[in-house]
Parts: sequence; C-alpha cells; structure tokens
Amino acid sequence: MDIVGIDWSWNFHTCYSIEQDKVFKIKDGIAGYEKLLKMVSEDAVFVIEESFNRLGDFLLSRGKEVYLLPPKRSKEARGYHSNGVKTDSTDARCIALTYKEHPEYCIKATHDELGMLFRELLRHYRYYTDMSSRLKNKLQNELHNYFPEYARVMGNSWTDCDGRIFLLTICPDVTELRKISDKEINRHFKANHLRYTSSLKRKVKELREKAIDWGMSKYTRDMIANVATQLLEAKREKKKITKEMEKELRKSKYNIILTLPGVGVATGMALVTAFLTHEFKNYRDFQKYCGTMPIVSQSGNFRMCRMRKNCDKKLRGILHMMAINAKKCGAWMKGYYDKKTNKEGKKPSLALRALANILVKIAFAMLRNLKAYDEELFLSSRGNKSPRLNYTTRNSIPGTKKMKKEKLSLPVSVAQTNCHLGTVSGSLSP
Repeated sequence: MDIVGIDWSWNFHTCYSIEQDKVFKIKDGIAGYEKLLKMVSEDAVFVIEESFNRLGDFLLSRGKEVYLLPPKRSKEARGYHSNGVKTDSTDARCIALTYKEHPEYCIKATHDELGMLFRELLRHYRYYTDMSSRLKNKLQNELHNYFPEYARVMGNSWTDCDGRIFLLTICPDVTELRKISDKEINRHFKANHLRYTSSLKRKVKELREKAIDWGMSKYTRDMIANVATQLLEAKREKKKITKEMEKELRKSKYNIILTLPGVGVATGMALVTAFLTHEFKNYRDFQKYCGTMPIVSQSGNFRMCRMRKNCDKKLRGILHMMAINAKKCGAWMKGYYDKKTNKEGKKPSLALRALANILVKIAFAMLRNLKAYDEELFLSSRGNKSPRLNYTTRNSIPGTKKMKKEKLSLPVSVAQTNCHLGTVSGSLSP
C-alpha cells in the first residue's frame, strides 16, 4: 500500500510517494488532482496536513482514503525525520513517514454531504463572527480617541444594540449630533427598519449636553461611519447564517444534540460537523480533537497536567462557553463545577474545561447512538448527583447488548505508549 504525503499551498501542492520514493508537484485544480491519481496506485492512502480544502474534498469524493495530520505533528516530524531544513518536499516526506510510523497521530477524514454542508455554514458563521469582533474593536478604539463620551453614555454593551451602532452612521461625532434633530434621526431609523426608542432619545439628549467636541476631522468622521455600517452588515449576515444553521440542523437527524444542556445552534453545529467529517475511534479521540482532554507529562516524581494545544482551537473556545451555560442549566453540572472549585480547589477555567470534557463525551454518545440527552440515564437517582454507568457505552441503553471493554486504537508496546504520553525524554509529545 502506497502512502502519499501532501504539503498543500495556494497554487501548487507538493506530494511524496513512499512506494516510488519520489517527489512531484501538481497544480491546484481538477487537472492537477486527476494527474495525482494517475501517478499513484489505486489503493494509495493520502495524508494531508490538517486542512479541509478542495484537494481533500476531491479525493474523498473519489472514494480515496484520506487522513489529516495536525500541523503540530508535522512540525515535530520535520525535526525528527529531517536535518532541520524546511522545504516543501521535506514537509511532504515527513507527513508521509509520520503516518507510516505513527498512524494513530492522524485522523481519518470522511466524506459526508451533510457534514460538508454544515462545515460550509459553520465557516461562514465564524467568518462573520470574527469580522464583527474586529470591527467592534476598531470602532471602540476610534471612539475612545475622538468621541469617548459616546461609549460612557451608551453603556458597556452598546455594540450589541443595532440602533446605537446605526446612530454613528448618521452622526459620528457630537457636532453632527447637535445639528440633526430627533425627527430626522427617527426618519433615518424608520427607513432602515429600526426603532428610535425613548431610551435612546434620552441618551442622545445627554450626549448633546455633556459631550465635548474633540476636533474630529472629516476623514475620521467618514471612517467611523463606514466602520459602523460594515459592523451592522456583518451582524445582519451573522443572524442570517445563524437562522440557516438552525434550520438545517433541526431538520437533520442530528438535532438531538440541541437537547444537551448548554448547547446552542453554533455549538451543536460545530460538534456535529467535527463528528461527521472525521472518523473517531472512540470518545477519547473526540475529546482530544475538541481540546477538552488535558495533556499529562510525568517523569519520576514530577507530574504536570496542561491544556491541550494540538486541537481545534475555535471549537475548544466554543465548548468553554458551552460549559458556562451548562452549569446554569443542569443540577449535576452545577454540583460538579462546585466540587471542582470548592472541594478540590481548582481554578474556574480548569473546572469548566473538566465539565466540558464530560459534556463532549456525552455528545459523542448522543451523535453515535442518535439518542437525545436523558439526565435520568446519567444520574443514578434524583437525590444522588454521582454519575451512573458509563454514559457512552451501549450497555446503558435498554435493548442493546453489553459491550466489551474498550481497547486502545492500536496495539502498541509499553515503550510506544510511554512515548505517546510524552513521558520519555526526546519523544514526540502529543
């Protein structure tokens, strides 16, 4: 079986075949992808540095076996398999050799039409979320320099109100605000389907009385008005994408993920997308991908537990917010969080990550078994807050056969296991 490592870029992709011991480049496009398939054997396995792009989607659509290697692994492999020189051909070779020697480091990608649709929607959602965040920061910085009274009068969360942002498109400084009347402002608001509320009128009146003219130039006024317009447009697009995500998620069979406490549309979509586009052998692999399972480093009497960095960082951030919402919704979740913080003395961030780790485990079982969240299944009784049997095993579901004890993904030796846990000096840490 041939193993082909691929170091992808924008215009060209560098490929290395272990069977042929040959490096070749292909153009980005259908013609280049077809050329790649002709140059390797039919049963070739393709390993790409972690990224869903057109090349990976093309290979999956043709029924090929595709594995994704996290970037950190490829960086470690480069230091192990090369003499420190970084070239595209070296990276492609290291990617292929990493899969050959440590296939457990790679995650198998799967071709699922629904998963690809969810992935595209989630990509657009994250794009507009990031854009909104950048524009908010830009707007707040400019107002801090030239119109500081605006944020103070409007409140800390003024960027969450479309009306208060839209006001800046009409009058970006106090001079413009004093020139225009409330009647004209109301007319502009109605033309854009917004309400000029009595609360906002009072704040505008307060601004006219207390604000100081800091001598804002015409160019700065135009820039503030443009940034505010872009921010409103980004927020509208984000709302539109969120509605589309909710519609697609609820009509799919994976809508059961929304029954898990703390999970909203964006979090549910992210979990389902990860589940459908990767082939996880067990819930532990899913936890590693999500970044909730910590890394344990041990040598002699030294033992350290740290946060996993080799993961989907955007998903890890979403799951942190999921844990914050979950501890407000479920009794056992609140009890678990209090136990970690009060009895064990853990920091709130560590307690939230531990709670998210359990919720990810439950989410994996729900998606695998297509079974909605059942708190009675998780708790031994209403009065006892301790966990019941393993929620992720099928023997906890009525009408299913008892499962055997879960084994490791690959039969590895003790030395390899220690190396995988990062306990051997000089090994590739996870």
